Amino acid sequence: MTTRRRAALFAFALLTSGTPGCVSIRSRTAAPQRAWPSTLATAQALIREGRFESADTVLAQFASQYPQSPEAMETTYWRGLFAMDPANPRISLPTATRYLDAYLAAPQAHAHSVEASALRHIAARFDELNTKAAELLHAHDAITKAQPTDVRIDVPRPGADPALVADAEIRRLKDELAKANAELERIRKRLAQPGRPPNPR
Repeated sequence: MTTRRRAALFAFALLTSGTPGCVSIRSRTAAPQRAWPSTLATAQALIREGRFESADTVLAQFASQYPQSPEAMETTYWRGLFAMDPANPRISLPTATRYLDAYLAAPQAHAHSVEASALRHIAARFDELNTKAAELLHAHDAITKAQPTDVRIDVPRPGADPALVADAEIRRLKDELAKANAELERIRKRLAQPGRPPNPR
């Protein structure tokens, strides 16, 4: 066998079988892709058990182990979703907003860009309504203490007691919060189903 032919066969063997270094690079690249489905399934199972903190820890550990992978960015989306779940005893709109903003701002492709954008809008609306409700409750308390009234009407008339007007506005805000909660719950149930295929976007 000629030297040229030996060199050609050696080059072909390198291309087809790969050197140990190439195998290692491929393994590192594929590792998060292999680990992500089971990691997400574990987190979702913990959520169904009400173990939100444990689910967040599972996702955080994955992101720490594979920080540059697209799957690590997906953990940011799910952590934001879980942080604003009404069933979460430590629900935190600021935390959810921070995760969703980071997810949407990332330059790489997103598997859940549409859902993240919708959830971000819901979080902003929740925050706005909560702020208004707190302000109205504070004003209502101040008015009630200053001007106690024994007259209760369901619909405030022009010139009615300011406390009654505040009551009506509080009820309206509570209705809006209930509707936003229902929408969030609908989205959460649809997204947290195990085995749900990712958004192609």
